[in-house]
Amino acid sequence: MTRWDNLHERYFNYLATLSFDKAKELLEKDGNKMNNDFLQYFYMLIQYERSYHNFGFVVGPKGNLSSIRKDKSLLQCYSDLHMSLIEGQSNNKQNNTTQSITDDTKEIDYIQQLTIGLITFLSVRTNLMKLYEQISTAVKRNEHNVRLENYIDEITHISQIDMSSLNISALNPILRLLKHEIDCLLLLIQSYVFISDYQYMNSISTLHHMHCVLKEWNDNIENQQSTNHRFILSTTSPLNFFKSSTKPALYTFYSKFHELLVAKFTFYFTDILYEYGGLDAKTPMGKTNPEFTARIAQFYRRSNVEWITLILHTTKQQIYSSQIDQLADYHLIQPVTSFNDDKPYQIIFGYPNKPNSTDEIAQQIITKASINNEMLTSGEKPFYSGDTNQTKTYFLQNIDPRITLALVFASHRQERDTTIINFLNELLDLLRGSRLLLYFKNAAK
Repeated sequence: MTRWDNLHERYFNYLATLSFDKAKELLEKDGNKMNNDFLQYFYMLIQYERSYHNFGFVVGPKGNLSSIRKDKSLLQCYSDLHMSLIEGQSNNKQNNTTQSITDDTKEIDYIQQLTIGLITFLSVRTNLMKLYEQISTAVKRNEHNVRLENYIDEITHISQIDMSSLNISALNPILRLLKHEIDCLLLLIQSYVFISDYQYMNSISTLHHMHCVLKEWNDNIENQQSTNHRFILSTTSPLNFFKSSTKPALYTFYSKFHELLVAKFTFYFTDILYEYGGLDAKTPMGKTNPEFTARIAQFYRRSNVEWITLILHTTKQQIYSSQIDQLADYHLIQPVTSFNDDKPYQIIFGYPNKPNSTDEIAQQIITKASINNEMLTSGEKPFYSGDTNQTKTYFLQNIDPRITLALVFASHRQERDTTIINFLNELLDLLRGSRLLLYFKNAAK
């Protein structure tokens, strides 16, 4: 152990548990006992990490930059620090060649290991920020139709980065922090894709895995974070929705998105869950998707809609990439739910009740979904069928590539009926997670 080990371990433990004030106090009190080459970087990291976990990695809707530097984004700040450490590492190698005779070799090796580890940490951080900013850009461009499956390859690449250089005692806390975040983002996107693709066993497995990672992350924060420390959001931040006395905004975002995905899972797989759990499944399921069912029931009462259904395209090709297949094998995810090939479409949800597949209304809905499949697949706008000569009016829109929402009215309704269009947009935003993703659009300043 070197003379700096203990101080560095305490410092990085404070960073990993988001105790930024304590990390700063440590530097102010004992900074003179640390290696001076790192002291300025340690002060910068406190600022950057505080901003990062407060969603500061996202450039605001008006192009606002980081609150750390008015002329730079947080990503640029991290990138500059990353390059500075790389340059410092190169200089240290040259100096160590001439000084190794007199200096303590163990301390020189430790400083080299610490530098390499920090370079890896900053490399992963900047890769994560680039991915978050891609999502942020997509939200700003089309906030109602952001598809997280588009980012599975990027997060898979980040999850496979070699982080073995962080396996030294001082850096172990931030290695755990990184792994928690990366695992959460990977599992969130996997779960999102599997649910969208109506893969029951894959969905339930990844949702459970994400729950375990979130619990471990939460326990790590709660067990080590001092009770007198508070993670504080700006009073003007739109992220006050996520405000918590002990949890970072980033963690709370993942927690809330996990809750949403569990609700969406139970909504899509109601029949299967009842088949496995019977009436006993009704109580826990009722607690997971109240917003979906409440909005549907409210719309049914006020709009005189005859049917609200979800149609599954059973034969549509799976939407996820080969990366997901590899990860599914790695996590030993179970085979997907099988379907009857004779039924290319199935109604998986109905309100006020589910029409039988042989009913005339069910056949009408399925026929319209089939004929207009290509237009619906884009998910950009609803399909409309209804005129004054018809007894019924149909609105269909894809929520996910294999799931179509259908509304059937027993009378003529206008194509741009505000009540109907607002309901469609609200339900789509809820099920796609667009509302939560909007926090990437309106990040803290």
